[in-house]
Amino acid sequence: MKNADVTVVIDNNIVIDALKPNPEFQEHAQKILQLASMKTIGGFISANSITDIFYVLRKEHGEHKTKSMLKSLVRILDIIGIEPIDCIAALDNSMGDLEDAFIDECAKKANANYIVSRDEKFIKTQTAVKVIKPSELLSKMGAEIT
Repeated sequence: MKNADVTVVIDNNIVIDALKPNPEFQEHAQKILQLASMKTIGGFISANSITDIFYVLRKEHGEHKTKSMLKSLVRILDIIGIEPIDCIAALDNSMGDLEDAFIDECAKKANANYIVSRDEKFIKTQTAVKVIKPSELLSKMGAEIT
């Protein structure tokens, strides 16, 4: 698989891990964002993820810094818009987690190869687009943590 051909939808937890100090998960998450910024992979997030990420990061970094961080993020990642049909499909999804259902719908819409998440329940769930751990994506990409 050629790197330029890989597109991923990045789950909220990965973005939060990259931008909120968490030594256990931060390194892999930052590497994924770095690959997206270098266009080694095509990186996407859903439009509704921005508000969720904002509310989590605001507690850590304050409103001004969080907005600045998110502006940088949307310059790196492509944003997948949510249409009424996407909402209906996510609401009809039997997955059990509405946020995960939205991400799965967005991944289908983006024709993504993978969804990247560290949510074990999401990884084990039957989805339209395969959900993989950050370490698995990095391994597939031959990316090294420096």
